[in-house]
Amino acid sequence: MRIALAVLRRDRRSQVATVLVALGVMIAVSLVLWLLAAPNGLQARADRTAWREAFSQSQKDAISIAANKDSYDGKLIERFDVARNEQGAVPVANGIPKFPENGEVLLSPALADLVRSTPAEKLGNRFPGRQIGLLGPEALKFPDELVAVVGHEKVENGFPAPGLQAGRGSYRDDYHGMLYLLTRVGLVVLVVPCLVLVASAARLTAAKRERRLAALRLAGASPRQVVVMTAIETAVGAVVGSVLGVLLAQPFSHVTAKIPWEGGTWFPGDFVPDPVVVAGVAVLAPVLVVGAAITGLRRVVNRPLAAEEKRTVRSWRLLSIVGAMGVFFLGIVYAQQSGGDSQFTVVLLGLGAVAFALVLAGPVVTAQVGRFFVGRWRRPSTLLAGRRLSGDPVAAFRGSAGVVIAVFTGSMALTMLPGLASQVPYRDSTWQESAIVAEQVTHDVTPLRLATSAPIVTMFDGLIKSEGRGTYVVVGQCAEVSKVLTGLTCRPGPAVYAPTSLAGDEFTSPGPGRTVTAKLPAQYETRPFAGAGRVSAFIDRDLLPSIAGEVSMVGVPTTPENRDAVHTALVGTLPGVRLVDGEQRGLYGDTLMADLERATVIGLSIAAVLGGIGAAVAAAGSVIDRRRTFGALIAAGTPIRVLGHALRREVMLPVFAVTIAACGAGIVVGFGLLTLARGMVGRGEMPFTPWVVAPVGVGVVVALVAALACGPVLRGISPRDYAAE
Repeated sequence: MRIALAVLRRDRRSQVATVLVALGVMIAVSLVLWLLAAPNGLQARADRTAWREAFSQSQKDAISIAANKDSYDGKLIERFDVARNEQGAVPVANGIPKFPENGEVLLSPALADLVRSTPAEKLGNRFPGRQIGLLGPEALKFPDELVAVVGHEKVENGFPAPGLQAGRGSYRDDYHGMLYLLTRVGLVVLVVPCLVLVASAARLTAAKRERRLAALRLAGASPRQVVVMTAIETAVGAVVGSVLGVLLAQPFSHVTAKIPWEGGTWFPGDFVPDPVVVAGVAVLAPVLVVGAAITGLRRVVNRPLAAEEKRTVRSWRLLSIVGAMGVFFLGIVYAQQSGGDSQFTVVLLGLGAVAFALVLAGPVVTAQVGRFFVGRWRRPSTLLAGRRLSGDPVAAFRGSAGVVIAVFTGSMALTMLPGLASQVPYRDSTWQESAIVAEQVTHDVTPLRLATSAPIVTMFDGLIKSEGRGTYVVVGQCAEVSKVLTGLTCRPGPAVYAPTSLAGDEFTSPGPGRTVTAKLPAQYETRPFAGAGRVSAFIDRDLLPSIAGEVSMVGVPTTPENRDAVHTALVGTLPGVRLVDGEQRGLYGDTLMADLERATVIGLSIAAVLGGIGAAVAAAGSVIDRRRTFGALIAAGTPIRVLGHALRREVMLPVFAVTIAACGAGIVVGFGLLTLARGMVGRGEMPFTPWVVAPVGVGVVVALVAALACGPVLRGISPRDYAAE
């Protein structure tokens, strides 16, 4: 212990290494705690909003609740129409003052302010009744969320529920579990660069330490003494960095709370990891750093005279990529066929294995690159770099590992992003852009006709069944429906409008409590229908006279001037119905895509910064480790400019070669994850964009910038360093 502490007190290079170890561990610990706090933030949101999904799983159906999305002025609104089914107390969650009875309304603070500042016919009339209070933060997803709970005597399209009580929410169900998968993918691919950074810092001045410890072993030090000295020397910086990382995580979480997700920011306490997790990471980080330093002592402990020998690499490392890919795709198959909390476990293990395999196989590629340039190049700087790459590929690749993982992550993300964009639920082409359509209508539409002067289009939807299969159709007056349905061009006289003749003649419309059926006449005219949305055919109501008065859908063509008023009239007079509004649907899709793009940019930026820092630390460490060698070269007359070129090539050449392989692996893994996400959502394309190769260029630039960090260290070397050694 005394020897280790004496080294730290008196050796400047060991002090620099200790400071860099502390900084590396600090960055890694704070980032890991931030990543581990992300699921906690999502879970906190899910718990606060669990009352919105408290549908009945028992015999007690105290209330009916209909949940719908709404929008106004580019802002999404969560609306809940509720009605009492039986007398007695209705349980409510924290943040809900009381259950709103018929004619009573609860609004979130942000929505209440918006209602007060907006004409009632545009927004306030959507929530008819007396406001009896405000929803507290315990019932909101984020601080400025727009939420309304409106009480009614009866909710036509509601689901039974025991009340509005709190519970344990599940963010796994948000958008078909995609968010659950993406958060864990981000955790895996960003933890690996953290580990690479810590390893780079821990291996700083490794060569000089090995020479010193080998001398101590030859002087009579026992293996235990050598191990303890290394552990103490490394633990000082690791423990200090771990403590600083824990302290830094707290303000970091408050900054993270300002990043929007799902339409709003976070409450300050959302991004707080569990104390057990904090303690575990704080202890595990120094243990891993010390363990990595001790693991590298096997050669010094067993063969101290071989401390100067260069490590050789075996070609079997390349096979690890094949094995890791096999585990990953096995996980994809398993996740597609199973469910539950362990659904993605094998996928994430495979993803981590692929990232680790790239790091493991990197020295093999580095050695091959070095041999290529040694055999074919004659420039002094390139020859020096080639000799370094082929002679000690493990040490030479260490600076490239973080950049390689960043390129792998970037290619994977850019492969997935266009495919995820195709799965975002934007408005389809069923209804015209100017139309607002209410579906599953069981109300009397007379109040709607009185509430607005806009034309009201009534429709009845159902299926034309034939041999167990059904064609989705809409029944109505063609002249009216053509104002809201895309691709419908009317001609005089009753007819069926369809791309081809209908396969059956029986119309069926299952509704709440009853099923309506009707028969098409034996002979009717079929006219072309160019619709490209969910509606496959349109039937003129005169062909089905038995359902002349039936209504299940209401559409209203709007203008920019009356759109808000029409929307308000529909919501206020037909409570609980689901509105198909292109604006609201587009806002939801835009919000989701903005979240995905923002998360991608943040994740890739962090990966690039970590990779760059790791490369800079490793490059500076390689100069410090070879101070005697560079001093001898300078003493022999080698210009520092040539040595600088050689150092930059040492970083750039393996980065360029290995990042191409990392880019290919990222594309393959990205398509695999996209297949899994597509299976969860049930739709979407798998497009390919040439931008997936952009991370290779970015990685090379990051590596070049990192390589420049060794310049000041190199310029501080003189021939005296060789004499001092």
